[in-house]
Amino acid sequence: MSTQPTRLGVLLVPALLTLLLVPVRAGHVSFESGDLFVSLESGPVQWWLPDGTPRAVLVPTVPGTGEGMAFDLSGNLYVARWCVDSMCSTGNTVEMYGAMGQSYGSVGRGFNCNPHAIVFDALGNGYVGQGGCRGSILKFVSSQTDPIEFMVAPDNLGAFWIDLAPDGCTMFYTSFGPNVKRFDTCAGVQLADFNAAPLPGGIAQDLRVLPDGGVLVSSGQVIARLDASGVLVQTYEVPGEGALWAGVDLMGDGTFWAGNYFSSNVYKFDLATGAVVFGFNTGTPPNSVVGIRVRK
Repeated sequence: MSTQPTRLGVLLVPALLTLLLVPVRAGHVSFESGDLFVSLESGPVQWWLPDGTPRAVLVPTVPGTGEGMAFDLSGNLYVARWCVDSMCSTGNTVEMYGAMGQSYGSVGRGFNCNPHAIVFDALGNGYVGQGGCRGSILKFVSSQTDPIEFMVAPDNLGAFWIDLAPDGCTMFYTSFGPNVKRFDTCAGVQLADFNAAPLPGGIAQDLRVLPDGGVLVSSGQVIARLDASGVLVQTYEVPGEGALWAGVDLMGDGTFWAGNYFSSNVYKFDLATGAVVFGFNTGTPPNSVVGIRVRK
């Protein structure tokens, strides 16, 4: 198969290269800073090196779709598993992988239904956003058996994607609607929506709080950048490519990765200029790519 460039001249890794994405062997190699992880709706997680070289596949041992991901302070990777049956008896949990890619199975408890996004705070406490049923955010503290539940205001779904501000209290989240919503987890109160106007695209997905106090959020055909006042200041997209942008994550060097659910392409953008720096296809069918996470 020949390599096909995009209109921007960005290299897309052909699907043939995904043959290199072999199941990881426990203890063979560990996650390193800058490594990229892509969760697939079918369940597996692809592991890519910072330069876009495919490394391995994390094979699930827990049923459920692959959704949002997060690393804890020890470098373990957590993957949300959406329900895969109408009664939510299969999936509906979180799977943990050790820093060498080995699965430790299901972790956590008290999920109402459809855990979808995960984030950890500076103290190591974990938060899980639930996309369905009660649509709440659960906080897991090591000293407590059961999670603390925060009932948050929805748009169209529950707490679909989440990210915690540096203050350790303000949880930014989206709810498959036109807004970036906020909840104070320290005071236990709902805050005003962050965005000054409805987001372009109207289907807010994953988001990252930026160092300048703004927010980067994927929303339908575009990825939107809001400044610290919630005003739209920039959008990102790939010309000629239909998109439902899903997972996004910052590299920490002025670039970010984003996954297009429709095309199953993954791109690295320059945050300042909007230029596409690099891109690849995951070698999976359309409507496959969900979560994006960079090992910091």
